[in-house]
Amino acid sequence: MKKRLIVLMTTAILAIGGISVAYAEGKDYINSNKTNGNVSYQDTSNFNNMAQIMRENGFSDAAKAMESKDFDSMNKFMNNLTDEDYKKITDIMKNNGYAPMAKMMGSVSRQDMINMHQSMMRR
Repeated sequence: MKKRLIVLMTTAILAIGGISVAYAEGKDYINSNKTNGNVSYQDTSNFNNMAQIMRENGFSDAAKAMESKDFDSMNKFMNNLTDEDYKKITDIMKNNGYAPMAKMMGSVSRQDMINMHQSMMRR
């Protein structure tokens, strides 16, 4: 009788655990789809806004390269970026609603940012 009760309890616990895991995975899938849709829209909107800000502040070549996804031109721009330009871009981001990005840019050197950019642009 004890063995039967133990087997029954173990089966019930495993069944409840399996159902809980399956339910949780399904719920995460649904939530991640909603989030990804919003993030995608926000990324596009932010990207367009950032390109416009760059254009308005004298970096039209960089904005054009960003919009056309011209990775070679973006890399050339980054490689020729001076410390003064890097500071200017950081200030532009900070003053136009991109304070977290400006903070991140301010926390690394221009060369580190160039290296990070190049590693992201590798295909």
